[in-house]
Amino acid sequence: MLRKFTQAIGRYKVGQQHDYPLDVWNKLEKEAGKPLKSFTELIESNAILQSSLKRRPVIHTRAGATA
Repeated sequence: MLRKFTQAIGRYKVGQQHDYPLDVWNKLEKEAGKPLKSFTELIESNAILQSSLKRRPVIHTRAGATA
């Protein structure tokens, strides 16, 4: 889940973007003592992982394979 920090919390500065699993965000929320929405905002499109240079995965088959 890609989120952007809107407030400085610990080592995280305003404007930083991080893509962490939900468990990590829940831990940060608990440590900060605030709801997650109060110090971060959700970013819908993940431009880091959706590179235009990437293409569909190519599945290589061995010569003589049945499948």
